Amino acid sequence: MKKLALKLLISILLIWVIIWKINFNQVVDTVRLVDFKIVPLVILFIALNYIISSIRWKALLIHSGGEKASVGYLTKLYFIGAFFNNFMPTSIGGDAYKVYKLGSKIGNTSDAFTATFMERFTGVVALTLISLVSLMGILGYNGVLLFLAFWAFVLVSFLVLKKVILVKTDSTILGKAIGILARVYDSFMKYKGNFKVLVWALFTSFLVQLMAVGSQYFVFRSIGVNLPIVYSLFAFPFIFLAGYAIPSLNGLGVQDALYIQMFGAAGISVSTALSASILYHFFRLTVSLVGGVLYAAGKAD
Repeated sequence: MKKLALKLLISILLIWVIIWKINFNQVVDTVRLVDFKIVPLVILFIALNYIISSIRWKALLIHSGGEKASVGYLTKLYFIGAFFNNFMPTSIGGDAYKVYKLGSKIGNTSDAFTATFMERFTGVVALTLISLVSLMGILGYNGVLLFLAFWAFVLVSFLVLKKVILVKTDSTILGKAIGILARVYDSFMKYKGNFKVLVWALFTSFLVQLMAVGSQYFVFRSIGVNLPIVYSLFAFPFIFLAGYAIPSLNGLGVQDALYIQMFGAAGISVSTALSASILYHFFRLTVSLVGGVLYAAGKAD
């Protein structure tokens, strides 16, 4: 409950700061400019994001004993998870539901968690690479150094993880934590030798993230703003990653604040940036309502 209260507090605080510094009349005027011919494209990109993610999830799961779960079933779970994200802490809160239902379906919660985590992890890797490569184009030499530093961090983190799971301890809490890491690591090792699966997962992750970037890019286009492509490929993935890391309710407040700050640096007014963020919240909620209908109808059982 304390963690949930913290996330609620952060979202409320950020929203209050935004309300204090913007002119809502300008926001309303901007939203009224929406070109509804572009809206179907935004919704299509969000839906394709979920569908391609489910295909990636299936590819990762089939090598973890998930033959019982079809792509159609996983797609339903993805939409329902997206619906739950609207009400659960962080933008990945719905993953807990997905792991639970998938674990019940295949009879192995550990493998369900591993496939779900890997599906999300490859997406984070793709987001990071897209953002860093774009930043290299913006910063030049300094961007290259940042790119190399990132991969050095990844390598060190992996080596530390391998050491941690081998630690023996009598501490009950720490022992349980290491035990969980060990079980997850064992599940990860099931992908050893399945290089093609991991390459496919990473490839589809780039498609998924480009869809995510495209959906937000066209939200701006729908209100008459043409963002620089390279800057968009840097900014949107960065905002996504911040949504994963910063406590909030599905990015509420965090996304809006980052839209204002990051696109303000690109010359976009506060009211326009906030309008785009509100519209993206709305379109994402609209698509996720499909998951609410599926859940209410019991289609994930």
